[in-house]
Amino acid sequence: MSKGKIPVKWDLGADPRYKRQNMERAMRGRIERGLVELITNSDDSYRDLEEEGKQVSGKGKIRILLERRRKGLPSQVIVRDRAGGMNRREMYDKLGTLGRRTSGFEKGKARRGLHGRGARDIAAFGVVHFESIKDGAYNHLIIPPSLKCRFEEPRSRKTTREIRQKLGIPRGNGTVVTIEVDSRRFNIPRHETLVKDFSRYCSLRDIFSNPAREVTIVDLNKNREDSFIYRFPEGELVFDSDFAIPNYPHVKAHLVIRRHETPFESSPRSPYREGILIKSAAAIHDCTYFGLESEPFAWRFTGELRCEFIDKLVREYDDRDEASPDHPDHPTDNPMRLLDPFRDGLIAEHPFAQALYKRSREVLLPFVEELKTAEQPPKRDVTDEKLERKLDSLSKEISKVFEEKLDELDEEIITVPIDDPRIKKLGIGLHIIPPAEVLPIIVSQPKTFSVVVKHYEALDESLPVDVISSNPDNVGVRRSPVFLRKSLEDGRVGRTTFSVEGSEVGAEELVAVYYGSYDNLVGIEVVEPPPPPELPDGLSFEKPLYHLRINKEKPLALRLKTGSELGNRVTAEVVSDHPEVVVKGGGRCRLRKTNIPGVFKGKIRVEGRQLKVKGKVTARVEGFESAEAHVVVEERPPVSGVKLEFKPDEADFGTVRYKWDTENPYLLLIAAEHPSIRRYLGEPIGEKYSGTDSPLYHTVLAEVIAEALAFWILETQFTREGQGGMLDYASTDAYYHKHFSDFLSVAHKNLVSEHTI
Repeated sequence: MSKGKIPVKWDLGADPRYKRQNMERAMRGRIERGLVELITNSDDSYRDLEEEGKQVSGKGKIRILLERRRKGLPSQVIVRDRAGGMNRREMYDKLGTLGRRTSGFEKGKARRGLHGRGARDIAAFGVVHFESIKDGAYNHLIIPPSLKCRFEEPRSRKTTREIRQKLGIPRGNGTVVTIEVDSRRFNIPRHETLVKDFSRYCSLRDIFSNPAREVTIVDLNKNREDSFIYRFPEGELVFDSDFAIPNYPHVKAHLVIRRHETPFESSPRSPYREGILIKSAAAIHDCTYFGLESEPFAWRFTGELRCEFIDKLVREYDDRDEASPDHPDHPTDNPMRLLDPFRDGLIAEHPFAQALYKRSREVLLPFVEELKTAEQPPKRDVTDEKLERKLDSLSKEISKVFEEKLDELDEEIITVPIDDPRIKKLGIGLHIIPPAEVLPIIVSQPKTFSVVVKHYEALDESLPVDVISSNPDNVGVRRSPVFLRKSLEDGRVGRTTFSVEGSEVGAEELVAVYYGSYDNLVGIEVVEPPPPPELPDGLSFEKPLYHLRINKEKPLALRLKTGSELGNRVTAEVVSDHPEVVVKGGGRCRLRKTNIPGVFKGKIRVEGRQLKVKGKVTARVEGFESAEAHVVVEERPPVSGVKLEFKPDEADFGTVRYKWDTENPYLLLIAAEHPSIRRYLGEPIGEKYSGTDSPLYHTVLAEVIAEALAFWILETQFTREGQGGMLDYASTDAYYHKHFSDFLSVAHKNLVSEHTI
């Protein structure tokens, strides 16, 4: 096609950058996810041989070799099997195209590989070499991160003794995959860590527990070899039966539930967690408690949910899509893909996944409640009448301070129904705002995102929203987990925020957000700070017009740009031309030198004392022309009123010391069992603790309350004034400590007597 000629019709191609983004999203910077793909492919190849009745060489061995290198040299991850191997045509068909259906799953075979992409996605880590022997022929395919695939030689070679010796395949067929891992970007976990954790990777448990497979890992740096072996935990069988799936006639799933004497580690997003495994014919897709993860007693159960209908829905969707891509006519009971293409389980928005998980939860919940009733001791009081009176007094005083801070931010009290048309348009699932494949953030400046979750039933606010960076060294998450606040208008909608900060310019990482079975990703690119906006020379206000609320002070930003040497501080005189527009601080505004050469900044507080007054504020610095800003005094409807409540509870919320109540957004629940609080409660005495009147206990409560309120205000401030606004790291830190100090002084005054410490 000649340059400039526009075709009438064409296939919509994919730029290599788009492909790499998806590869990186699938791998998430974790070598373990790449190993899952390669082990899965080797196991499927062994299955082919077993189903064909052929002899399996090497007793189903899968061997992983790791060599860590430094000084910028690529580390090596090698995965070797002695299964069926691939000839040149098979290598091209299976590895040369993304998304093609080649594993045998499409023909009805029980296979784990069904997305047609996993083995190629590992090129996200660096150059990948696929070397394979089949029927005496050797082929070598190279896939670099540029995705410009090539065979090392123009045609197949006869397998020689030297080739077999290099690959470690002394006879028969087999495949060796070598990843040249970019050691500057990706870390290979320590051998000990992999041996301890990777054998519990949930999607590989059937492989690691299969006596017909032998998966070993070798640390070439230490010449150490270990095996991956998984044994399913033994427990009391409490449920073993089929059940029907609502809205899917004639479809049944088989659920097995076992109860254990002690709880397993509660790590909802870890791939090594225990729980109920979700299985189809051959694959393990998820490990879950069906939304009961926030209930500690749920972690006393394991089991599996087997449903081969999952495979049927996946095949039917792909068949329709392949037969008629423009008009696939997908039915309402299978309107979208059921399985996440990045191997992160069933897509929660699919109606079958919703029906399956809801019914499974209904089966599991009574066992959890029964165990909870039988074993949970009655709660002891962690307050007494005296402390409750103090907390009630604190509520009255600190609520006013809290409301004033919200009012200063022009923030509506959240008892006002959430009626954002953008939120109404969102579908069921977890949404990150702003949505972006890759979003640039300025190095060393926090960036705040909003999270909106829409569910098909009421949300659980005690379930954490986990935020995980693919490389915390380059892009760190400021706080995780965070927790949703449900809309008072609709309990199926919840919102929260999280903040990230980049530390290395040029880094590109993924940040994953999880809530129950929902998840989403945002790509982050860390960039240099933009050049500062061009300020006008001389003295100027930030805005030409300010709106003042009656009897409320408002800070007006004043800047001075000059080429003269003026020292570190300059004082501006500020006056008003109207007696009801009052300049505070005696009309003196200190301007301090900023990091920008020749630029000084400061704030002067102004108060309007009469409605509808219009005035002009003038600032003067000797030697410069004066600056002017107009002000208008307006009335804002009075806020509806905030009544904060504080309730210490004999509970443990995990890593956090407090959470806001699901029904009352202004009720702060404090986890008295958190280690930083429990130590000050003293010994249990009957139905209470000996330290409920302890000054140290009251002091810690004051600090927790101040922290919770300070974070609320700071979160609101970030949402309004984050990146691109007035906040940077230094000011964020200063704001937090100011808010914390303001709230803490009130909390101390009400909870802690000066004479008791």
